[in-house]
Amino acid sequence: MSTSRAILLMILVIPGLLLAGSSIYSFNTDYAELGRTERYVEKLVTDGRSSDRQLNLAYHRSFVHRMNALANGTWGFIGATIAAIGVHGIATTKDEIVQDQKKAK
Repeated sequence: MSTSRAILLMILVIPGLLLAGSSIYSFNTDYAELGRTERYVEKLVTDGRSSDRQLNLAYHRSFVHRMNALANGTWGFIGATIAAIGVHGIATTKDEIVQDQKKAK
């Protein structure tokens, strides 16, 4: 492996995959919590015995999980894009060893 390919792998591909993986994991946990809080809001509404304060608090907790899921999904996409740029660079970089061998002939 040439030096430029190794640098692309260390600088772009590995950090991009780590960012995408950790963000997708966080997205999954926040999305599960979002479903749980939405069911809780629905339960409060159907019971009809909750105050406006309880409904507002439950709604805003649900809104926080919705925003976290959006942010984590966005960072997952950004991480995957960074990794893809690195993979593209590795795939399109000409191998210096092959060029040196052609020059030697």
